[in-house]
Amino acid sequence: MNRRRLATVMTAFAVVGALVGALLRPGTGSIDENSPVHGDADLAAQALGHLSTNGIYALSIAEVSPEGTRTATIGTPLDGAFEIGSVSRPITGLLYAEAVERGEVRPETTLSEIFELGEAEAGEVTLEELSQHRSGLPRLPVSLTLLLDSYRWLLLGHNPYREEPADVVEDLRGASVGEKDPAYSNLGFAALGLALAETAGMPYPELVESRLAQPLGLDTFYVPEHGEGAEHPQAVSGRAASGRVQAPWDSSGYAPAGGVRADAESMATLAQALLAEEAPGPSALEPAAEYDEANQIGAGWLSREEHGREITWHNGQTGGFSTWIGLDRESGTAVFISAASGRPVDDAGRALLLEAGRSSDA
Repeated sequence: MNRRRLATVMTAFAVVGALVGALLRPGTGSIDENSPVHGDADLAAQALGHLSTNGIYALSIAEVSPEGTRTATIGTPLDGAFEIGSVSRPITGLLYAEAVERGEVRPETTLSEIFELGEAEAGEVTLEELSQHRSGLPRLPVSLTLLLDSYRWLLLGHNPYREEPADVVEDLRGASVGEKDPAYSNLGFAALGLALAETAGMPYPELVESRLAQPLGLDTFYVPEHGEGAEHPQAVSGRAASGRVQAPWDSSGYAPAGGVRADAESMATLAQALLAEEAPGPSALEPAAEYDEANQIGAGWLSREEHGREITWHNGQTGGFSTWIGLDRESGTAVFISAASGRPVDDAGRALLLEAGRSSDA
């Protein structure tokens, strides 16, 4: 099947899946001002003031400022572990920057120096290119398997990312490399994280644990093994905006691009360390290249100007969660917000961060 025909079929499947999914919507259950709050009630109320809660089934918030740290959850315990989705990419960026500092890899290290890729085009892609989304790799490999898995997600809420690390390496062998212009690539960041893990001699979840979670004391910050995303006692159940329960996105292969789970306290601790430049790989936050008209990019971290402030940020979305993290490093403020929902929380996160900045300036 050629690429154009496959793309047409994928679009048709997506439309059918969305229509069928709408017909299967369960009932209500969104959070509101009467939902149970754990932690800082004022922070919870502040967050609700920036959100339409219809279609949001649990919420986790953390705020860091020179005045102190506040955390809160709505509709779930304070230690509830949320999927942070593509916010995992800047986490992988930190690990990449630290690996460069350790001398384990170089920015110009190619994938063919780490994996057996033969004559594959991806073999010449460098780790720096991967970290800045300018590898030329596609967002995802185009295949019938991907098409079917995407359809199962749209229709049934299943995890569309079932690949093991070896499958990602195989995807790299068959991937075409395009222009080296900035372009979002799940495959690229999966390859980066797995390359770092291979070089360090440990699986990616262990790399996150040993080089980030343990040194910083992040008690609930982890990468679940494939098929075990719902087994952690603190794992929050993800939901689409419609309310349908979504399977955890716990792919081993694509974990570096979207597999981390965390609670509000751990994300607050991480943000504090980033603001203090005490986290591993702090150079990952420094803008190094143009990403798009509004943003520059470091190693996974985006930077843009918001109301006269430079914000270092990233967002993320899985089948059942939406997440945003942002840091105003000049004012020493940061905000993390994650929802059990398919509804984006970016605007609420930006508003909370700007308010935290004004509060600390007062």
